Amino acid sequence: MLKKQNNFVQRFCSIVLFTPVIIFAIFWSSWTYFLLFFYVVMLAMLEFYKLLKQANVTPMRGYGIFLGLLFYTIAFHYCLYDNSSLLLGYISMPLAILVYMTPLYNRKPSNPFLDIAATFLGILYIAVPFGMLHYLAFFKGSYSKELILGLLTIVWSQDTGAYLVGSAIGRSKLFKRISPQKTWEGFFGGALFAIMAGYAMAYFFAILPLCQWLWISLITIFTGTYGDLVASLLKRSVDVKNTSEIIPGHGGLLDRVDSLLLTIPAVVAFIKITLLFT
Repeated sequence: MLKKQNNFVQRFCSIVLFTPVIIFAIFWSSWTYFLLFFYVVMLAMLEFYKLLKQANVTPMRGYGIFLGLLFYTIAFHYCLYDNSSLLLGYISMPLAILVYMTPLYNRKPSNPFLDIAATFLGILYIAVPFGMLHYLAFFKGSYSKELILGLLTIVWSQDTGAYLVGSAIGRSKLFKRISPQKTWEGFFGGALFAIMAGYAMAYFFAILPLCQWLWISLITIFTGTYGDLVASLLKRSVDVKNTSEIIPGHGGLLDRVDSLLLTIPAVVAFIKITLLFT
């Protein structure tokens, strides 16, 4: 019980400390928003590649992070300046070829199949979803904070609800083999909090109608849960609890954004498909 209370206090203090910084960066300008998630992508990819090293896989960590940040930056530039960034995308493509060539000069014993695949997996798993986040930021053609803040609020609400309800009354294991701490009670508590947040976002942010905010909440309930479970599966495979200890009470940065990694592409796809029928 004391351990749970200490963990709750640490989580609460971290939320109080970091949440205003995140909200300020998103509110202030498109460039502070860009720098915020640039930093997130960099640290999350670093933590991910460290996990892979514990699985005896040796991805090209520095170059993989460089390519991930390059993709993230080009996607932002494309949304900010429209089609003028296509040339940058074409120029950057040959850089990805070097991932295949680098193992030729690696004198250490390794598995080139796994090393190359793992390098691209870090980009696909982390950098691509956050690159897609720019579509939500520039949903109306110019930078707008509403969709970003709305999505983050729904994801945070689900996570908070699942933690509080699961800690208080959680008994029935949701996926014991992968994450023994997660319960069905926590899942439904998180779902309730996410739906309530969707209602609130429709009131505060009129960029989308109520029905679409609720659909986003429903999408988040499932993709957020599975995103968390996938990250737990990866961590469990190398016998670690957290990707790092950078955030007290929460673990690593990747531990905090794992719900977003599946949610962002799903929400972007939902909005794109919705626009086709409206």
